[in-house]
Amino acid sequence: MEAVRMNHFLEWQASCVDEELIRLNVKELEGLTPSEYLFYASELPRRNDGRVSNDILKRYEHTTLGGWWCSGVDLLTGENDLWGCFKPNTPRHTQDTNKAIKYEHPPKAPTGIFALRVPPHLWQQIAQRYYTPILSQPDFWSWLMDNPTVPLCITEGAKKAGALLTAGYGAIALPGIHNGYRTPKDEQGNRIGKSYLIPPLEKLAASGREIYIVFDQDTKPNTIESVNIAIRQMGYLLTKSGCTVKIVVWDSKLGKGVDDLIAHQGSNAFEQAYTNALSFDIWKAKNLHRLTYNASLSYCDRYLDNIPIPATAKIIGIKSPKGTGKTQFLETIVHQARQKNQRVLVIGHRVRLVTELCRRFNLPYLREIKDNPPSQPTGFGLCIDSLHPQSQAQFAAEDWSNTIVIIDEVEQVLWHVLNSDTCKNHRVSILKSLKALMQCVLGKGGQVFLADADLSDISLDYLISLAAIPLKPFIIHNTWKPSPEQAYTVYHYPETTPKRLVKNLVKHIREGGKPFICLSAQKLSSQWGTINLESYLKKQFPDAKILRIDSESLTDSAHSAFQAMEHFNETLNNYDIVLASPAIETGVSLDLKSHFTSVWCIAQGVQTATSVCQSLSRVRENIPRHLWSASTGFNKIGNGSTSIPSLLTSGHRLTDLNIRLLQQSDLESLDDLDTGFQAESLLCWAKMSVRVNAAMLNYRDTILSLLREEGQQIKIKNVLEKTDSEELQQTQLTDAINAIREQNYQEECVQIAQAKTLTDLDYQKLKKCLAKTSSERQVLRKYDLNRRYCLTVTPELVQKDDQGWYQQLRLNYFLTIGRGFLSDRDTLIARKLIESGHGSLFIPDFNGSQLGAIIGTMEVLGIPVLLSYPQRKLKNTDGDLKKMATMVIKNRLEIKAITKIGIAKTASAITIIKRFLDLIGLNLTCIGTTKDGSNRVRVYQIIQPDDGREAVFEQWLLKDQKCPGSSEIWYEDYLSKINCISPCLEPETTKYIQLSIDFG
Repeated sequence: MEAVRMNHFLEWQASCVDEELIRLNVKELEGLTPSEYLFYASELPRRNDGRVSNDILKRYEHTTLGGWWCSGVDLLTGENDLWGCFKPNTPRHTQDTNKAIKYEHPPKAPTGIFALRVPPHLWQQIAQRYYTPILSQPDFWSWLMDNPTVPLCITEGAKKAGALLTAGYGAIALPGIHNGYRTPKDEQGNRIGKSYLIPPLEKLAASGREIYIVFDQDTKPNTIESVNIAIRQMGYLLTKSGCTVKIVVWDSKLGKGVDDLIAHQGSNAFEQAYTNALSFDIWKAKNLHRLTYNASLSYCDRYLDNIPIPATAKIIGIKSPKGTGKTQFLETIVHQARQKNQRVLVIGHRVRLVTELCRRFNLPYLREIKDNPPSQPTGFGLCIDSLHPQSQAQFAAEDWSNTIVIIDEVEQVLWHVLNSDTCKNHRVSILKSLKALMQCVLGKGGQVFLADADLSDISLDYLISLAAIPLKPFIIHNTWKPSPEQAYTVYHYPETTPKRLVKNLVKHIREGGKPFICLSAQKLSSQWGTINLESYLKKQFPDAKILRIDSESLTDSAHSAFQAMEHFNETLNNYDIVLASPAIETGVSLDLKSHFTSVWCIAQGVQTATSVCQSLSRVRENIPRHLWSASTGFNKIGNGSTSIPSLLTSGHRLTDLNIRLLQQSDLESLDDLDTGFQAESLLCWAKMSVRVNAAMLNYRDTILSLLREEGQQIKIKNVLEKTDSEELQQTQLTDAINAIREQNYQEECVQIAQAKTLTDLDYQKLKKCLAKTSSERQVLRKYDLNRRYCLTVTPELVQKDDQGWYQQLRLNYFLTIGRGFLSDRDTLIARKLIESGHGSLFIPDFNGSQLGAIIGTMEVLGIPVLLSYPQRKLKNTDGDLKKMATMVIKNRLEIKAITKIGIAKTASAITIIKRFLDLIGLNLTCIGTTKDGSNRVRVYQIIQPDDGREAVFEQWLLKDQKCPGSSEIWYEDYLSKINCISPCLEPETTKYIQLSIDFG
């Protein structure tokens, strides 16, 4: 018995558990004693004398050979817990897999949690860590529940909880990863209710504390998926209870369980993982970036080798870090294909990047073969925007059997085809062609190569589903990461603005530095965009050679950046300072040596987090990086949800509502409309959207987390107390940039207003040109503004349009004077989408095109009535406004799906009205206070707009009266192609919107 006891202590001590804690919670049992601890449940089958049945005794007879028992405190009663676990010295095995069952829990008894008894010295240690005094609480768990500021770790397995408590962290353990919650099910195992936290965990979560989930870092795909499901469900329930949930992750090579990590690497290793724990939203976003397919070939090399690809492999996925030679490897694949006279199709999402790939592969880009048949033997490259029969490519999937298809940066290519505005008009046709291409190539002897540093299950699952045949992808996974010496250092600026970064950038240039600067924006209205920062740096450094690279300069034949991509390294070698927009965030490698001295990045929340990391890696040389990023992003998708079911459900409900509204018009073939088009494409869109939304919620943290995962070294540029001189310098810098922005912007507005007026024919010709000068872009902008507003274009009109005036006026018009033409407008646009999709609709595009649901929602809430009586005095205490606020708060999720307006649960009526007035460019003003009983309340009134919108409404009304619904159709050549429909019956919008809000 003494030897057994020593084994028991050795086992727990090997997990770095404190001896006193072991004595308080673990005991040795043998003979019949284990059964006294295990067989207490009343549901157990028993004989007449009360003893459990022989079948149970036989099943557990191995427990008589001894083992150890562990139990803790029942948090609901504060007493010793009956429930616990027994680890037998000789475990039984499962009948089907013969797998050893290491732990036995009381049969037929609900599982609990391990809240281990904590000795005083560990209690004191944990209290000191979180600066929380121990007062009069009788035990550790009473103290923890009384102090919600103390975080709690949740792990799996009692020993791991013991290791965490010993290391100085509050911790409980679950007996299994799914045991923190219950999901009601019927006798057949079907779900019959919502999941909920188990009572002890609910009690711990009631205070809204910070909770860290610390599960094992497994490597088996099936286990990983099971763990992820458990974290998602429990994390959701804990978040719903008001807790802040974080997920602790570490490299599995350092230890599978947290006790292994502490035992093998020391408590500092866990401290680092704990400090870098991912927020629940970031974890969900990163989880959707995972690649769990088993690697066919695993590497850990700086550069990919010349890897032989089996002829039987159909889909070849290449996941390898940035700058490890993916493109060079693909060059070999193209060379081998051409030796076999096998055609190659290269697909990308940016013209310049696909052109560069084609140059390296010695293949023509699509526009280079416009005078030749597209079926020439070598193949070609194209943007995925052209992957449809109506494009210049006249693309036909059946022409590409037994070919090689290469999709580089596949994650971004698929996101582009599923969500970009440039694909909207032909999205259904493109997706049909992509599906047909996958089926043709993969079903008829071809191969598809997918390369991406961030290759995930999402892309692979999607393209395999399009192929519609069972496929196992051939995965090449290069897990190389830079060593601390090889990794580049990223200096992160944690302030709310990038002023200090720009100040340090200027100082760096003055000291002779040559920076490569990555920016999120280009527009003149952006304070930190490429154009304004270029102007500022030119004033500061008039002798410096500065190059601006963005979508405009790359296509401007009069600009130095024009065609720079064709000789990228050679061109940039001639410049001291380079400013680059997201136009080159991906697919470009800058291999210059000893030229640039640093990389600087301002990420304002526009790009995805992965795109920011791509930007930082364009320069391959190991030079310092400087990063400022917004704490949150603003490019959220759909209703902004981070839940795939929520995003899809809200989309389907909105589609049903929009269809019901359209059914009131005489739109033909609505009954045969395919709103279920390519469910696999919609699911991929939802997964990628949720990934983007989750990252945008914690934009800065997500970027830093991705960089750490790459192996880069993050150093925080701590904010020291600024001197008056430094404060003045930063203020002067901001003022100078703002002055430049204002000057540049005003000049641009004047130039647009003074640009020549194009004919419709000239507009169409110029619009199709890929290369445009600055003046040509101004001419096009003037034409668009004139057609949009039907007014003389002035500098003031340009500014209003840049501030979103059109979107506001459009809603205001259809909410008031143009209400009778709303159905016609939605019908015309729906018809265009239906025609381009040959009867099919891609739901996100369709929902985004319709205004009926938004207008109807505002009508139900009484916004038009308020607009009809602008002199009314509004108060939060008004009965009708309180009723409206109650309705909005009750249905705020549905309203957000329709209007994109987020409403807080505690929002007042006036706040809600302001949010809806923002949609149409109006506002409220406080005109005083009045007494309401014993309280004084503020009185508000709608501010009457004096911006000239009535003149626009008059022009739109004339167009709609001439051809109903045409006020939003700007181009005469398009008007000539559609038949003006007769005015429709007044829709019963209110009825249908109410149905939508109530979902009854």
